[in-house]
Amino acid sequence: MRSRHRRFGVNTLADLVGLWCRQNPSSIAVGGLREARTFAELDADANLWASALRAAGLKPGERVALWGGNSARWLARAFGVWKAGLTLVPLSTFATPRELTELLNNARPQLLLADRRVADRDFAALVRQLSLPPSLRRMVAEGPGQLTDLHSEASFLRAGSYRFDASGVTQPQDVALILYTSGTTGKPKGVRLQHQAVLSTMWATVARGGLRLGDRVVSSLPLFWVAGLCIRALPTLASGSALLLMETFHVDQLIELLKQWRPNGLHLRPPQVSALLSHPRFAPELLEPVRKGGGRNSWYAPHLRHARLITGYGMTEMSGYVTALSWRDSAATRASSIGRTLPDVEVKIVGKDGSTCEAGVTGEIRVRGPGLFAGYEGEPTGTGIDTQGYFCTGDLGFLDETGQLHFVGRSKDLLRCKGVNVSPLEVEVVLAEHPSVEAAFVVGLPPDGLDQQLVALVVSRDGQDHEVEWRQWCARMLSPYKRPSAFVLVRRGEVPFGPTSKPLRDQLARLALERLSGMASLFQS
Repeated sequence: MRSRHRRFGVNTLADLVGLWCRQNPSSIAVGGLREARTFAELDADANLWASALRAAGLKPGERVALWGGNSARWLARAFGVWKAGLTLVPLSTFATPRELTELLNNARPQLLLADRRVADRDFAALVRQLSLPPSLRRMVAEGPGQLTDLHSEASFLRAGSYRFDASGVTQPQDVALILYTSGTTGKPKGVRLQHQAVLSTMWATVARGGLRLGDRVVSSLPLFWVAGLCIRALPTLASGSALLLMETFHVDQLIELLKQWRPNGLHLRPPQVSALLSHPRFAPELLEPVRKGGGRNSWYAPHLRHARLITGYGMTEMSGYVTALSWRDSAATRASSIGRTLPDVEVKIVGKDGSTCEAGVTGEIRVRGPGLFAGYEGEPTGTGIDTQGYFCTGDLGFLDETGQLHFVGRSKDLLRCKGVNVSPLEVEVVLAEHPSVEAAFVVGLPPDGLDQQLVALVVSRDGQDHEVEWRQWCARMLSPYKRPSAFVLVRRGEVPFGPTSKPLRDQLARLALERLSGMASLFQS
């Protein structure tokens, strides 16, 4: 893969847009309902941001946080950060003030770039509720506003209106991104990803998905998540395809986007597919051009009979995919597997005794390869890595005789909700802070699902059900994907504990299913 990077002239993410700017400058790079930017325009915008960032006194290696919805502007800022030799810290627009304060104080950025609004969230109002880190020297937001601490994006860019030479500023081993994912401690973990790591998975993802120059690909995933950025957005741009975005997901906007652009690639999550197919304005011809993308064909049945969708097994700590299907795989393989390893990626299955399992035997999935992260921000070197350099995922699975990976379940206290790792401990701590809660225990259903819904088993101080209050409390303190879908009132004596006084989550999950028997179908695989 290294030779391919050199042949294309792409050694870092800073070079990526310039590749197609040189070869096909007038091709659409990023589109939406109200915007379309060519590769030449995106590259020019990125250069303007790079010059402004350097004019503002930021030095290579310093950090720029970014809070914004999916857009061409988000990507122009990101590529500008990379061209200037800086590290990008994408921030979740779902995050509550409590969560954003934790992220910013862990990442310690020197600059914060922001949209004025994302959906119904006003950034100026949000900032007033934050405890900002001492490292932060300036905040820059687009559009008019009332907060004196926010600098105008227009004036910030004017200060950098000179020609900026980005050649040689950014190196492959530099940290391109700090992406946040939940940890088993309940605190978010900042995953440091180098340029060379992201590129290694990016090119392989292009090949597995069959992306080509001129494709038009819709992605609904937020750019601040590894799936949205490293698995969806960057491979789409790397292939010369047009990346079609919505600031936030709304099914009406999706339908308009499908009508306007007639995309041949589509990346949606299962709930979004259901919302699309059940919408009164949905028409089968909207999906007729689709031939590639992410997911399973079965999600769209009876549509997309001729599409070759792919999925895989990935994580932030590996810069995206670890294994992935290929568009060349048979329909039967694509319907049941999560694929083979990417080039130069190694997977081993480890038993409880530490030995490597044979084919077909379930154990912990451990991974290493060129996409491996460069450590957690603020954590000791080597955290999460075994003595042979493999990342210990905590997931359970097995490799079959053909090398296909099969996911079985999770062995550590992390749940998977809407494609993102969620720490049950974080949700439990937040719930326990409510005055009516004596204790809370959070599980994911279905227990062994690749994607789960959160259920909170709550011991109430007065023995009464306060679900409305608990939901309101979670809405205030937690991002939407961290909020329980259901609450189950339990007595302290009903909670199963192990010999070390830790709750037995498998038994808690069974108890939750029993209590939710009327809704059991909602929590099945």
